[in-house]
This record gives sequence, structure tokens and C-alpha cells, in this order.
Amino acid sequence: MEIILAENHGFCYGVKRAVEMANEAADSDGKSYTLGPIIHNPQVVGRLESKGVSPIQEVADIDEGTMIIRSHGVGPAIYEEAEEKGLNILDATCPHVKKAQQDAKSVIEDGMTLVILGEKNHPEVKSINLWANNKGIIIEDEESAKNLQVVEKMGVVVQTTFSQFKFNSIIEILEKKSKNLKIFKTICNATQERQNSAVELARNVDLMIVIGGKNSGNTNRLAEVCSTDGRSNSRSIDSRLDY
Repeated sequence: MEIILAENHGFCYGVKRAVEMANEAADSDGKSYTLGPIIHNPQVVGRLESKGVSPIQEVADIDEGTMIIRSHGVGPAIYEEAEEKGLNILDATCPHVKKAQQDAKSVIEDGMTLVILGEKNHPEVKSINLWANNKGIIIEDEESAKNLQVVEKMGVVVQTTFSQFKFNSIIEILEKKSKNLKIFKTICNATQERQNSAVELARNVDLMIVIGGKNSGNTNRLAEVCSTDGRSNSRSIDSRLDY
């Protein structure tokens, strides 16, 4: 049996950056915590915890030390709460997510209807919407886009790991929903490269396996584009490897 790796694979820049920042915090004085798991990889989370960087669920769970914001980002209220408690904030939000957050904020400030393409329950999408005062309409698929009302002005922001193929088909629908459509294509380059590589490989193999956490947006999106656009027998499995 021949095993072929996709040309582009492994952790993206934002995730690598977040993990490096967490490792640096582990080597410094004082206690450090990540708000949620730093990454959807149990091996990395476990290794950091063994070095003294523990995941927490809420700011209220700690009273002192350094709080690391993971690459998915958080809403402005979290920063305020941490500052009020006197915590040291280490912001590892992916720069691409930061841009999506600010784009969403600007859409609302400009008086436009905000549409966010992404998974409703994903922490990144929640953080983007929080910067827009939770005024965004979150769209996951083409059917939801068809059900939108026609509006005068619409701004579109996209989850950084969203399927670029689904993005294109949804935008075609949204173009009929507003005469003034402003699109912020905030899908990161690394996501596009990995999706393109995965689809290309899926079209030329008998079985495509995507290795990653099943609760990872990146993993699920890769499996999705491989099965729909790669026309391959694709499945995802929980990662037991560190890239």
C-alpha cells in the first residue's frame, strides 16, 4: 500500500504561533493558563499542562497569573474582565481572526447588515460576532443563505477555516440579496492551500484520511471538501500524532 502526504499539511501559522507563545509562558515565572484548550490536539494540551500551563474554562477560574487567549479569539468583555482582575493577558489570537473580528465590527459601525459565514457554535465564529455586539447573522450553508431577506446594505465576514468552495457558492446567492454587498474574504491563505492540496490528492487516491481532532474546524472542513469536491472516499480520525 502506498501512502501519500498532501503537499501542504500540518499546523498553520496561527496555531504554531499560539503554541510557541504558550511554551514561552511555561518557561517564565508565575502561573499560566489558557482560556480553553490552546489547540484541538490532546497531545499538545497535555504536554503544556505538564509544564504548568493549564486550560481553564472561564476567567473566574483564576485569580492571578497569566491568561493566554487562544488562536480562536474572544470577545471584548473577556479582556475587560481579565484586566479588572489584574491578570497578565497574553493574546495569541490568530492575526487572521483578529482581522475578521475588526471587519465584523466595522460592518456594524457602518450600518450594514452583517453576515458571518461559519459554524454557529465554533469559538472563532462566536468571537467574531461578539466584536459586532452579537448582531451578525451566522450562515453555515447555501439553504440558510437562500432564506435571508433582501437588505439594502450587506457586509460578509468569513470564518478563517471555512470551505472556500462553499464560500463561492454562498456568495453567488448573497449577491442576489443586496445591491450593496461588501465581502471580506477572511479565509486564511494556509486554509486555502491545505484545502486545495487535500482536494487534489483526494481525486487521485482510493482512500483519503484526514488526521486531526474531530472537534477541529480545520479537520472537519478538510474532510468535507475532500468528500464533496475531491469525490473521494474520505474520513477523519482523531489525531494521535503531533505534526
